[in-house]
Amino acid sequence: MRPDRSVHPRQLDALREVVSIGAGRAATNLSSLTGFRVMISIPRMQWVERSEQADLGFPPGDRLVMVTVRVLARHANPKERASLILARETAARMVGLLLRRAPRADSEDFDHMEKSTLKELGNIVCASYVGVLGTFLGHSVMIDTPELEDGPRQEIARRTRSGLLIETDFHFSEASFEGVFVLSHAEISFQALLDALGLADLS
Repeated sequence: MRPDRSVHPRQLDALREVVSIGAGRAATNLSSLTGFRVMISIPRMQWVERSEQADLGFPPGDRLVMVTVRVLARHANPKERASLILARETAARMVGLLLRRAPRADSEDFDHMEKSTLKELGNIVCASYVGVLGTFLGHSVMIDTPELEDGPRQEIARRTRSGLLIETDFHFSEASFEGVFVLSHAEISFQALLDALGLADLS
C-alpha cells in the first residue's frame, strides 16, 4: 500500500473486519480490567494523508491527549506508531469514570495515577488493534512502552503521519466516549496484510 494511492473499498472492508476483531479484544480486556461492561464500535475508518489539514478526523477540542506506542514487527516500518487520541475533556471524563472520581478541569494537569490510567487504556487499545494484525500476518507483532502527550491540537497532530485512522467509540456501561486510533507510517505492514488477505492488487 503506497501512501499516495487510494485504498480500494474492498480493501477497506477487509481491514474493517480485521480491526473489528481488535476492537472486540480491546473491549474484553478493558472490561476485565475495569469491571465495567465495555463495548467498542468503529463508526468510520479511512486512510488519511497528513498535509495542511493535519488534524482532519481527530476528536474536537483545542487540546488533545495522545498515547503512542512504537510497533515492533518483522514487516513494520521502524517509524511505525500506534496512537490513541482523545479530546482533553474526553480523557478527563474517562479517567474520572475509571478511577471513580470527579473529572479534572481542563486547566489542571493530570496527576501520576491519572497519567498511568491513560497510558494503560492506550496500551490495551493499541495492543489489541496491533496484535490482531500479527494473527493475520502469521507472526508476532509487539508494541513498545506507551508514551503520553497532552497538548494543543496542532502540536499533537504534527506527531502523526499518513496512515490508517479508525474512529473508535467506547461505551462503558451507560457512559460513551469518542476517540481515534491512528496507525501511522503503516504502508509496509498493511501491504503485507493485504498480501495475506489476497487483496493486494485491486484496481
